[in-house]
Amino acid sequence: MHRRFVSPRAYVQGAGALDDAGAEFDRLDAERAFVLGGDTALATAGDAVSTGLADAGIDVVHTAPGVDRCTDPALDDHVDDAAAAGADLVVGVGGGVAMDVATAVADRIDATMAVVPTIASTDAPTSTVAVVYDDAGNFREVRYRDRNPELVLVDTAVVAAAPARFLAYGMGDAVATRFEAEAVAATGGLTDADGESSFAARALAEEAYRRVREYGPDALAAVRRDAVTPAVERVVEANTLLSGLGFESGGTAGAHAVQIGLTNVGVREPHGLLVGFGTVAELLARDADPATVSEVLDCLFAIGLDVTLDELGVEDGDIGAVGDRACEHGMDLEPVDASPRRVADAIRTADELVRERREA
Repeated sequence: MHRRFVSPRAYVQGAGALDDAGAEFDRLDAERAFVLGGDTALATAGDAVSTGLADAGIDVVHTAPGVDRCTDPALDDHVDDAAAAGADLVVGVGGGVAMDVATAVADRIDATMAVVPTIASTDAPTSTVAVVYDDAGNFREVRYRDRNPELVLVDTAVVAAAPARFLAYGMGDAVATRFEAEAVAATGGLTDADGESSFAARALAEEAYRRVREYGPDALAAVRRDAVTPAVERVVEANTLLSGLGFESGGTAGAHAVQIGLTNVGVREPHGLLVGFGTVAELLARDADPATVSEVLDCLFAIGLDVTLDELGVEDGDIGAVGDRACEHGMDLEPVDASPRRVADAIRTADELVRERREA
């Protein structure tokens, strides 16, 4: 197995980037667009996307609002609509769910793909990955498009106008990327890019973590006032581009394994919040240096992602099931023999460390 690095064809970011969307869409070999997204995302950016497509001479043949889940029934409906409309371009507008749905639909109809994130809450936009859930909201499986998006277009003015908590959730995802890439590199595991962990991806993951630590609090202060500053630009890029490339070609492991476990005992809190907590548990299960665990906790507290199991609605009797599920979905890529019991104990300890810090 060889190292493999994948990426989108083009990544464009900046305040007002949607004003120039026509020039970016014009670079795509497409004529008929299927646009999908959540209601808020389309209300925020839908007109600018439609204008950009029109400027590029691309017809919007169907718009699918209200996208709020990536399940097989929902995907089947979108695929039917896109195919019936003869779409050769899928444009996903919004957050992580819209990105997942756009990825899955574009893959099934073999269309070009563009994504327009309106929040920077996950690192999904740049990837080939679509995470599919069942109708109850439990994790089902990861599916892959055969290539990364042809265009990722991020207007940081739009991102900054969204509630600040979404930017924080994206930072939780970015924090995990560094430590999961380390684990996959150490174990020689397979990444989502279908190869060994790339040196470049690991460097990008480390940079994403550094930016969150150094610029995260200032970026949150700015977006609370809808402001775009250099700190915001750095963090949006860390959440979206650096973490996206880092996780896909660097690998995911324990943090996301714990997130999946939590999801499958009924937790429905935001992805980045769960992954941030999962990073602490991952490091404890790995027997990481206490200074590293403390540094990550400092970072999570600084960006408001400290959370306890009580706040997630997880009872002690559920923790064993979280450990079981985590060991089925990524803990095997950690450089230790991470048994379900070991993972469950790490989760309990992560919870206690958060509690003790709050009381200090």
